[in-house]
Amino acid sequence: MNTLQGSLKHIKYLPRIITRMKTAQASMNDWQSLYKTAYHAMLVGEICRSRANNLEIFKQISVVFSTDLFRIASLLNKIIDFEEYAKQNHFVVKPGVDSELDKMKRTYNGLPDFMTQVAYQELQDLSQDVQQCSVIYLPQLGYLLAIPATERMKETKDYSIPNLRFMFIVNDIVHYKSANTKKLDALLGDTLCDIYDKETQIMHKLQDVILEMKDVLIGVMEYAAKLDCLMALAVAAKEYSWIQPEISDEGEFVVEKGRHPLQEMCVPSFVANDICSGGCESKIKILTGPNSSGKSIYLKQVALIAFMAHIGSFVPAQRAKIPTLDKIFTCTFAAESVSLNLSGFLISLNQFSGALNNATGKSLVIADEFGKDTESESGLALLIASLKFWIQKASASPHIFLATHYQSLSTFFPQSSLVKFLTMDIIESQEDIAYLYQLVEGIATSSFASFTALKAGLSKKIVKRNMKIAEALKAREPVLPEESSWVHDKLRRYFTILEKFTAFDINTSNPQDFLQFVNKAIKEPHSVTHQNSKETI
Repeated sequence: MNTLQGSLKHIKYLPRIITRMKTAQASMNDWQSLYKTAYHAMLVGEICRSRANNLEIFKQISVVFSTDLFRIASLLNKIIDFEEYAKQNHFVVKPGVDSELDKMKRTYNGLPDFMTQVAYQELQDLSQDVQQCSVIYLPQLGYLLAIPATERMKETKDYSIPNLRFMFIVNDIVHYKSANTKKLDALLGDTLCDIYDKETQIMHKLQDVILEMKDVLIGVMEYAAKLDCLMALAVAAKEYSWIQPEISDEGEFVVEKGRHPLQEMCVPSFVANDICSGGCESKIKILTGPNSSGKSIYLKQVALIAFMAHIGSFVPAQRAKIPTLDKIFTCTFAAESVSLNLSGFLISLNQFSGALNNATGKSLVIADEFGKDTESESGLALLIASLKFWIQKASASPHIFLATHYQSLSTFFPQSSLVKFLTMDIIESQEDIAYLYQLVEGIATSSFASFTALKAGLSKKIVKRNMKIAEALKAREPVLPEESSWVHDKLRRYFTILEKFTAFDINTSNPQDFLQFVNKAIKEPHSVTHQNSKETI
């Protein structure tokens, strides 16, 4: 296992390298990556061939990783001098590949000593005021005689020397063409350029050979990626205690002690929850609960376990029976973007409409707080209509897991064989709540937004005011400014009198009874206490 993993790390993504080879733009890193890929793919192939009877993927790799890989690796190792390539920053061919190239390199490598001899001969023919000279080689210009400028030359700016042709001066070094340097040009020519040209020709031939076998390289990369994925899944399954799921066509989605594969790595302890849908269980689950109670994590856990089972992975659970699904639809997060020119609600609608129009009895639908991006009444109405559409399909309905804060849904969909309400268990006290993250049957009575706001850092004063406003809205009473709470008490009394008058049936009472009723309703004392004052109405 370790040897396979170590070799797979060196197998690179080849399509881009092959594309650059077609245009002769492959860099040194490309050639090195190609060689490492071919070499380590050979090692992978040998390991798989020795265990071809164990796994189907090993059988496939033993066929695809053919002898062409050995040929590619051998050619690259035989021809390219990677060490010199890195030093000289151009394609360098190893000795022994081409005899003509080797001869040119020997000639070029012997030039320094030869040019020193020529320079010594030239110095003998120069005047006494020239103390030193050298022969240099410049591409395109050929061989030149380099002489330091004398004091006379600097003063007169006259660089002419008999029998020498002045070329140019750089940093007080005057360069000339002499009869001997011309002979060198004719005898040796532009040796370095000839070497580069020859190595480029060899590189092109090598590219042509490799491109003829590009299908082998692409196949190697694809099967190496597949093997790498399978090994990663196997390592994760062993390390995190995942189990092999049972895949069934019976339509039952049953998971015992399921876990979120990523979330459990981020917390000290993770509370496992069951999944039950289809068969004898309802296929529509409506999940309510306080903010931050774990609803979204549970929905993602359901989707991930189903997806992992369908790609051939083990799953994080104690036992799992997964139905064969044709589609998984999610409506969990509307990522808005100016480039889309769509609102968050429209994005959410597009996701949900895909599930409504295409989900079958073998589909899985995950929806997290659908309808929250618009007015609450409109969002609730859309959600109710969508759920009724699926309920009418009965057993042909998809597996639906829906999280929502619309607690009034329970009045429209009573608990039945098709619909089940679930919630996340909590322990509630007067000043705080404790999240248990345990899935239980039932309906949440509140979202406990005030407690969440306190944990988020909002002041107690703001949260307390929020609770009063929420109570008023729930009771359909007017929301008064905070400093007018004593007036609110008066209004409560007035509303009480109004309710009594509304309930009084004047058609069945005589005038005397009516007068007695009015007198009693108005004169009935009502004490209102506000801070340090007390007033009787």
